[in-house]
Amino acid sequence: MKAGVDMQKIRQLTFLQLFGYLALVLGLVIEGYALFDQLGSVGSGDDMFGGAIVLALAVAFLHDRSLVMKLLVITLSTLGFAYFTFVHTHGWLWTILLGIAVAAFLIYFFGIRSDIRRDHSEWLHF
Repeated sequence: MKAGVDMQKIRQLTFLQLFGYLALVLGLVIEGYALFDQLGSVGSGDDMFGGAIVLALAVAFLHDRSLVMKLLVITLSTLGFAYFTFVHTHGWLWTILLGIAVAAFLIYFFGIRSDIRRDHSEWLHF
């Protein structure tokens, strides 16, 4: 009985959602590989950049998922871009500036602000 329910959930996924989940898994695998393969090397930074781009695509295709999930994936993508910048420049200033810029761009581009405003009416007020 449980397997039937799981298959029904899988059938309800749209192609875009399925692509988003595949991009999420692939991005996490690429970033994980980059962390454990020659940490701090230029090749590791390049791999991390690729993983960060794939994670940014995952956010785009999982636009209707929960706010927490989107913010988590945006954070991982931003950290990937920041790691790439640090490996290539070895400068904390550029790393922080690029990290802030990428996070702001992703939050603005993927409409996180509108999600927060829409969900704000559902939050409990004390």
